[in-house]
Amino acid sequence: MENKRSLVTGAAGFLGSHLVDKLIKAGHDVIALDILPLEERQNLSQWKDSPRLTHSQRDITQLQENEDIFKEVDTVFHLAGKECATDSLNNPTEYFNINVIGTMKVLQACKNAQVKKVVYASSFEVYGDSSTPTLETDPQYPLSPSALSKKTAEEMVFHWAEIFQFEAVALRIFNAFGPRYKSHKSFGNGFEAWMKQSLQDKPLTFIGEKDQIVDFIYCTDVANAFLTASEEVKSGEAYNIGSGKPHSLQEIANFLRSNSIHDNSTHLHSQKSWADISKFQFDSNWQPRVPLSSGIEFSLEVVKEWENSKTWDHDELEKFLLPWEKCS
Repeated sequence: MENKRSLVTGAAGFLGSHLVDKLIKAGHDVIALDILPLEERQNLSQWKDSPRLTHSQRDITQLQENEDIFKEVDTVFHLAGKECATDSLNNPTEYFNINVIGTMKVLQACKNAQVKKVVYASSFEVYGDSSTPTLETDPQYPLSPSALSKKTAEEMVFHWAEIFQFEAVALRIFNAFGPRYKSHKSFGNGFEAWMKQSLQDKPLTFIGEKDQIVDFIYCTDVANAFLTASEEVKSGEAYNIGSGKPHSLQEIANFLRSNSIHDNSTHLHSQKSWADISKFQFDSNWQPRVPLSSGIEFSLEVVKEWENSKTWDHDELEKFLLPWEKCS
């Protein structure tokens, strides 16, 4: 039987690289499309001698409609994008350019190459302040340019799929974590900072109130969800991808064997995330396999990855969150 041929955008990133791992192990030939040059793709270095991996350096916002690398591809996993609620308040153009224009360029290339299926990395941010546990049918009230751009991109994926007759699935990912997670210029979902603070044996900094609950999903479970979505579920559906088991911030601190410290100076209301994942479980054989405690243990085994990561300096954090406070 002929090997499946898959293309992953954002392949050198956190979730993209874990998906590449999963696809190659499943026997796929993979095209790793990323804006990073080859020498900076450390997350894919384990496959440097693999004949199953082809590298392509591309900026998705500059893709042409007839890109050779999309030809004869069975599935495009579109993970390239940018996501940070607070940073997007200062830089909305950048978020819409990457998430909306970039997605349109990917979709046009898929259309012209007659790609069979697109699996899109959407976000739980599209829901805004939703009830918990959150269902796929809950109202969507994006609270930031980042969230709105992800929602718009998701709608475009389904629109293009319907008009141009290819299959499409969107995965609304909750708080993914694990090895290789780096939020770069933004403050991310907290995991990177907490790992750096744990490495330094410092208390963890949490923003907001102590009653927050967070649904964290381990990176390999997300990668498995992408592969499952490409093989098992019907087109035209959006699915929540989380653990379905939220944890308090104090529980997270306990798993990290650290004392917690809460920063309430920003006056932000409590954020709660809790995915109802029953729809995806019903439509496929996927289950989250790695509990938060085990995922943190796996991450602590490679904790030195976060040696040069960002920590949450109080003054810098206040400046970063100021636009968000004004909108709250």
